[in-house]
Amino acid sequence: MSSSNLAFSLGIDVGKTALELALRNGEKTVANTTVSNDPDGHEQLLRWLQEQGAGSEKTGVCMEASGDFEKAIAQRLYEEDYRVSVVNPRRIKGYASSQLQRTKTDSADASLIARFGQREDPRPWEPASASESRLQELTRTRQALQKEKTRTQNRLDEAEDEAVRRAHRGLLEEIERQIEDLEEEIEEHVEEDPKLKDRCSLLNTIPGIGLQTAAIVVSELGSPEKFESARQAAAYAGLVPRHRKSGSSIRGNPQMSKVGNARLRRAMYFPAMTALRFNSAVKAFGERLKERGKEKMVVLGAAMRKLLHICYGVLKSGRPFDASLHPGA
Repeated sequence: MSSSNLAFSLGIDVGKTALELALRNGEKTVANTTVSNDPDGHEQLLRWLQEQGAGSEKTGVCMEASGDFEKAIAQRLYEEDYRVSVVNPRRIKGYASSQLQRTKTDSADASLIARFGQREDPRPWEPASASESRLQELTRTRQALQKEKTRTQNRLDEAEDEAVRRAHRGLLEEIERQIEDLEEEIEEHVEEDPKLKDRCSLLNTIPGIGLQTAAIVVSELGSPEKFESARQAAAYAGLVPRHRKSGSSIRGNPQMSKVGNARLRRAMYFPAMTALRFNSAVKAFGERLKERGKEKMVVLGAAMRKLLHICYGVLKSGRPFDASLHPGA
């Protein structure tokens, strides 16, 4: 059922420790409260909704994606059959601007989110399966270790004292071992789950996308059905261009918005460099941009976006990569 057809709309402003709630009925907010963002607070929220007469058959729930702090309450409400939507904060920010909202408080934000959910009818959220959640946990841990590896390597390069260098070398070897163990675990986990294996195998047909990158794309992007287009998927990763222009005085070069899933965006960086050399579709696209005088990093950012578009298309269609579908890119 569309959220616009439901009697109530609940907006939740999600914080690390608290949830600010605003319940709308028709054109006005009828109740506000705050609960803690923990299991006790979640049960209190459910009781509060029942007291307001806002059962699952009458109420749509909308909240922003908030660094995974929203996952537990979204899951709990989903289990109680509420129609839950988790939306990109950029959409809420844009909606606030369109509504000329000037008041910036948690309560006002919750009310705005409720109104957004009521009027814009965002797509319903569904939780990841246990297997998908574990893959995400594994890939995120691997990415965190890779960042730590880079930091440790930098410290080793800067160190002059031999005892300090020896300590950094030992730590670097341990991190590399843990990364190798995790990569083996990711491969085994993908191999054991037919659905994950099928998706990763499709992505592996794209030149530039290896298994570890495919696992990140699958775990972070989720089902391609969540997005209406490849552009929406790129926006989710923060890979859409952000233009800077004001009258005739300010004209900056377009840059990536970087408002979105940083893990997914980061996963496209090195594969895009490879794709610019060995993926005919991305290579042709990059060469065309170079001919137009685009700078190296602009070309790389565009290649990252193009590569994610291709990933989305392959997953959406369920068909392996076909370079003939990108003539001239």
